[in-house]
Amino acid sequence: MNAPNPPSSAAADTVNAPMRMAWTLSLAGLLPLLAALIYAASPTTRWMAGAIVFELYAALVLSFLGGMRWGRALALNEGAARLIEAVIPGLLGFAALLLVPVWIPLAVAMTGMGFAVWLRRDAGDAAWPSAFRRLRVVISLAVLGLHLALAAMLYLRSPY
Repeated sequence: MNAPNPPSSAAADTVNAPMRMAWTLSLAGLLPLLAALIYAASPTTRWMAGAIVFELYAALVLSFLGGMRWGRALALNEGAARLIEAVIPGLLGFAALLLVPVWIPLAVAMTGMGFAVWLRRDAGDAAWPSAFRRLRVVISLAVLGLHLALAAMLYLRSPY
């Protein structure tokens, strides 16, 4: 009995193209957080402006993560509980934005916590393709690292 032929290179490229694009866009999505962190850490700028921009973008990305879950819940007919769960990241990001003018370190901790919780949920969720779960782990760990860097910068530069 002959072994099945492996997929052709062109077929493999077609299958991998969306995941390559997802990696490219996800890595590019880290740039606004990195730029805001650099701006906040610059000795010639006001640290608060960079921290605010960082938090605005972090809240936006949390909403995006919730939107992914919302779409998946609808596509897989997962029920009301999954739809309710899907709005939590956006609400957490919004709550963090409300804290920005009051106490920005707590806002940073809240968005960081949101990324950690949703990483844990998505990394262990077999309904997501394994390639997507790997992407989520790498990108989310980078985002969490940037949150830790911002928290350290706030500790060193802010009056809190």
